[in-house]
Amino acid sequence: MRFASRNHALVFAERTRKNLEAIEKAYAEGKDVHVVTQLSISLLGLLVFPWEKLFAEHVKKLRLDALVREGWPRWEISVGTCKTLGVLVRHLRNAIAHGHMGFSSDSRVMAEVNIEVEDYEPDAKVPYWRARICATGLRDFCLRFIHLLDETIG
Repeated sequence: MRFASRNHALVFAERTRKNLEAIEKAYAEGKDVHVVTQLSISLLGLLVFPWEKLFAEHVKKLRLDALVREGWPRWEISVGTCKTLGVLVRHLRNAIAHGHMGFSSDSRVMAEVNIEVEDYEPDAKVPYWRARICATGLRDFCLRFIHLLDETIG
């Protein structure tokens, strides 16, 4: 059985980037679109769907403080800790998969929206990990993640 090219992580990431750019262009032209919603879909597509072992192994050890020094956006972690991109991705995947993602407003202006994610232990009532990022930071995170994916397995 031959699989469609979108099953490949790099193809999926490139299409994710193109969709985000198309929504941003439409928004800039005054069309009735939601960039923050597309960012959330981009994060879902990048972190949950195309997870390849080579890439998972690579990000496991990348320190978040080093990435921030390289220009990556900083996630504000208010509950728990997170030292590596691998741990961050694991928390984000869990939060997204279980619907623990919230938005500070319905604004269509990215700089006016914060996204909060939470990770829970099974059957817990309170999260053991929580982080927040501004939608503009999430955009930068997604684009840098796509670039890292391309550099790592491309």
